[in-house]
Amino acid sequence: KSWNQKMKRLNRILFVLSVIGIAVYGLAPERYFKDMVFPLQESMILTAYDDRDDGGMSRANLSTTDADSSLLFSCTLHTGESPAWCGLLWSFAPDSLLHYRNWMLVDSLVFDVDVQGTTEFLIKLWTFDPDVTDPENKFSFRPLIKEVTVEKEGRQRIVVPISQLYVPDYWYESQKVDRSLELKHLEGAARLEISSGWNMKRGKSFSLKIYSIEAKGVSSFALGLLLFFFLAIATIAVGYRHKKKEYEKYAKV
Repeated sequence: KSWNQKMKRLNRILFVLSVIGIAVYGLAPERYFKDMVFPLQESMILTAYDDRDDGGMSRANLSTTDADSSLLFSCTLHTGESPAWCGLLWSFAPDSLLHYRNWMLVDSLVFDVDVQGTTEFLIKLWTFDPDVTDPENKFSFRPLIKEVTVEKEGRQRIVVPISQLYVPDYWYESQKVDRSLELKHLEGAARLEISSGWNMKRGKSFSLKIYSIEAKGVSSFALGLLLFFFLAIATIAVGYRHKKKEYEKYAKV
């Protein structure tokens, strides 16, 4: 009888604790994460590039507008038979390997951009992978890419879930990396790149007017604490029931 009374008392206590835990979780503010890529943050360096240094004739142009502080990038790919490319590159830690952006909490990249002259552009996030990255070889950083489809021209808000970024097959082959090493390593975001799409027409100009780029997410820290709390409660309850069974077994002997 005493054990039954103790169990009832324990159950009431655990029930009250559970209600308190749920209430605290419901009242706790959500922990939002936001890291601005544009406007530029301290230590970031932004550059535009094209294929002219490799003998191509594509033309990339980059400028800022005084009216709204936006960034205007335009490019025309050359019409020759050799490969052609152009793009924008944000270097997050140009001077120190110890200060990459930690994007572990990022769940999406949000672009406020005006798109003209193209139906697709590429985004590429380069991350530091401690297993394979040689800081002296920029191509050994792990590329996470996504083809962004543009359904209409003009200013728009484009949200790209970070889960949709993937490592291309050619990187595993060119860097001779074991395909089992597939972690994204978002704690070491080193560079972000925007470039022309795979099917961009040669000789045709396209432009991106960028108002802002954000890396956003919501922390699951509060939910993790709640789950840990309930796990502790369950452990206490199971342990107490086990003691009761052991006691009853001993009492019958």
